[in-house]
Amino acid sequence: MSDPLTILTLTPIGVGLLLLILPQLLPGNLASSIRKFSRNVSFGVSMALFAFATYLSFTTFGGIDWLGINMGEYELMNNEPVTLISSIGVSWIVGVDALSLPMVWLTALLIPLSMLVEWDAKEGHIFHPLILVMEGALLGVFVVLDLFVFYIFWEMTLIPMFFLILVWGGDDRKYASMKFFIYTFTASVIMLVGILIMYFHTGDVSGVSGTLTGHHFSLVEMNTEMIQSEGLRHLVWILLLIGFATKMPSVPVHTWLPDAHVQAPTAGSMLLAGVMLKMGAYGFLRVAVSLFPESTVVFTPILIFLGMASLVYGAWVCMGQTNLKRMVAYSSVSHMGLIFLGIATMQPLGIAGALFMMFAHGIISPLLFAVAGAFKHHYHTLEIGSMRGIAHHSPYLAAHMMLGWMASLGLPLLAGFVAEVAILIAFWMSFGWLVLLPALTLIITAVYYLTSMQKTIFESNDRHHGILPDSLHGEEPRDITWNENTSMFILGILTVAFGIFPFIFFDMMSDWSTEFIREVLLDHLIDQGVKP
Repeated sequence: MSDPLTILTLTPIGVGLLLLILPQLLPGNLASSIRKFSRNVSFGVSMALFAFATYLSFTTFGGIDWLGINMGEYELMNNEPVTLISSIGVSWIVGVDALSLPMVWLTALLIPLSMLVEWDAKEGHIFHPLILVMEGALLGVFVVLDLFVFYIFWEMTLIPMFFLILVWGGDDRKYASMKFFIYTFTASVIMLVGILIMYFHTGDVSGVSGTLTGHHFSLVEMNTEMIQSEGLRHLVWILLLIGFATKMPSVPVHTWLPDAHVQAPTAGSMLLAGVMLKMGAYGFLRVAVSLFPESTVVFTPILIFLGMASLVYGAWVCMGQTNLKRMVAYSSVSHMGLIFLGIATMQPLGIAGALFMMFAHGIISPLLFAVAGAFKHHYHTLEIGSMRGIAHHSPYLAAHMMLGWMASLGLPLLAGFVAEVAILIAFWMSFGWLVLLPALTLIITAVYYLTSMQKTIFESNDRHHGILPDSLHGEEPRDITWNENTSMFILGILTVAFGIFPFIFFDMMSDWSTEFIREVLLDHLIDQGVKP
């Protein structure tokens, strides 16, 4: 298992666990030394993995043109699966295509940035290795092509996030961490039932099937016709939808997200919004839509309903929020609704827009949560109305806040604009004037962001000093620290860069979506009288 993707996935898990376990086993002096350098080692490993992922993503590696990979062309995949549990057909097989490659790079980017934002976190010798373990689990979700191993990594992501919220979270951290775990774990179990039904309907394939069962978990060997019963295929699709929609999350299974975000430390919120929510959309496309295209076409109205409900509900609830983190959390619910709408269009442009929304939101939302975390750190509050005119005291924080909000509302030349326009155009092509509903909802998004920006950044009775919140108790506020500023600056630069040059990933996503429609969905769309 020496291929690049295996190294990328297992290295952070191995290093992170060593940094967590060794201080418990070694004598005092050695344990103290490891704890002392644990933060630096974790950050160094994460930066090395980011450099490696960037090299794989943006250059030609081993004769592979990464910009040319399409749907189902899993690159850097083992020629032969490595058997892990031979009796039931569990194998180690990894690969990336145009669906997973941007998510791999995004994960590798956000891990060191989240560490940097929380550089001085209490008990950093545990905090930073825990994030490193989480990186390996997240990468595993995006690269493994065996559903058993996929499920293991899927559940592994819950453990570090649970402890990040429980140990380093806010006052209601116990409630938020338990709610997060119960919601997501229950949904995962429902998804597991769907996976097991699929497993028992797979055929005997040499080299991957279990010696006792004759079945396998290999996504590469599964096909759309493995379950003969139409009703059972629809049932599995529904089970998978529940599991993946809860992770996104979608209305009505979204209530864990605002609580988790409000209580989570800044690094936890950045990873939760930036990557973990995208696991749901990724899994839905990779498993549910790819293997059950007929059910996807039949149940398109469900996707439209969930997308519209999430988009509208998230936007309207944002209007009434005074807590900065909670407002950003509900805006994430709204943006996840756009992803469902993009998929529901059954148009190559719409699916490509959904993929780019996953990526763009993965950059913008961590920036917003980094801003919210810095606001809490320096002003000791998250109440939007408590502080007026922060530009007077924290110009860097104000600038990052304004850029993040502008990007989230879809301002042209910023990353979010490209995704929103692509989805709306595709929605118009499929559903005509119904596009007015999501379009008007995006206007509402602009209203609550611009209102909050005007109140928080600019509005003040004193144009020279602003209005300081009571939580400061008369103390003079400071601007953000070097580590906070560095992380936000990088995310801001990328937000602008991918808004001006979206083709860096969008062309790849567009090619993937076109081939996906042609090879997977087209026949089923025609059967239903739909022409993409």
